[in-house]
Amino acid sequence: MGAESTVRRDDRTGAAAICVSMEIMATEVLVPVDEYLRTSYRPDCDYLDGEVVERNLGEKQHSSAQREILLFLATHYPQLRNRLLPEQRVQVRANRYRIPDICIISAEATDQEIITTPPDLCIEILSPEDTMAKTLDRIKDYFGMGVATCWVVNPVSREGWVATPGRLEEASDGILRASGIEMSLAGIFAR
Repeated sequence: MGAESTVRRDDRTGAAAICVSMEIMATEVLVPVDEYLRTSYRPDCDYLDGEVVERNLGEKQHSSAQREILLFLATHYPQLRNRLLPEQRVQVRANRYRIPDICIISAEATDQEIITTPPDLCIEILSPEDTMAKTLDRIKDYFGMGVATCWVVNPVSREGWVATPGRLEEASDGILRASGIEMSLAGIFAR
């Protein structure tokens, strides 16, 4: 690791400032799980075997899709309102935490600050930087903890998929389904 410093003068005030640029070598920094759990990240991050991993989000299409899905589910399934959570930490294994874009937690998990009981449904909304391989890794983590169904929504192509253990099916009729819940993609993207 090397450092290089230069002196610059502010053109308006004439004050000198020392600027230091650091050449940093890429190294993996492992974070203890208790440090991750007591740290607030903005936006929240996944925790994978000691590594804090940023999630892709924050773009308008992603945020708009997330809003519309939440509104649709809360309006059409009011009994789920207190179980419908955006960006909630879910402990998928002892040393792995995922943050689904939206999840419907089980009735038994409503008092859990960090969800350890498998949610009834996890929903992932793709961002342009997301790859299918990384999305499938996330889904496999959910299945590993006992989640039965995940939805994957692509707001750019306006497509959706229903994932169950061992299967990923496109919602060719435009409707995502999971244990008594149905959501029309056309309704989500109409706005």
